[in-house]
Amino acid sequence: MQSEAPPARRTRRAAAYEERRKQLVAAATVGATVLDLGYAQDPNQHLSGYRVGVDLRRPERPSGYDEEHVADVRSLPGPLGHRRFDTVTCCELIEHLEEPYELLRILRPLVAEGGRLVLTTPNPTGLPVLALEWARDHRRFYTDEHAFYLAPRWVERMLARTGWRTTRVQGVGPWPIPAPWFPAGLSYQVVYVAEPA
Repeated sequence: MQSEAPPARRTRRAAAYEERRKQLVAAATVGATVLDLGYAQDPNQHLSGYRVGVDLRRPERPSGYDEEHVADVRSLPGPLGHRRFDTVTCCELIEHLEEPYELLRILRPLVAEGGRLVLTTPNPTGLPVLALEWARDHRRFYTDEHAFYLAPRWVERMLARTGWRTTRVQGVGPWPIPAPWFPAGLSYQVVYVAEPA
């Protein structure tokens, strides 16, 4: 992600924004066990309880998680066996996959009774992405790593069609300003909380 702010300032703002997203995710978790998918680049130190991470690679620095597994999330349950978790977090991951519906179906049996899924993903109608779409800018907020950008209404539909009931949708704020009171439809990153239907 890029911004027009000077590099040092951009880094502080970006870090504050990501920190706020991680806090919102941690606040949405329930129970004593958390499965964090795609965690290796930036483990969430705000998560509590028994933390299990799954990613394609190990983190570069110690995560502090109780277990770490190198695996493709599309191959789950794989190394997890038949375990179920009170909360499954899937943060800034689904937009990288070409088959997001498949992932949502794979995750459902991993959630324990009374548990939930906490999902975050960038929003194509969020600021500044919306302005860059109008300008047809192919340099900023246009990474090759993303297969999709998913708008909030459509994430809710995807969740419903894959056996989830959305209980909360919350924006992190316009990039790079963490403002959880900001409308989710205009927020760059959005937090979705869902329970098995």
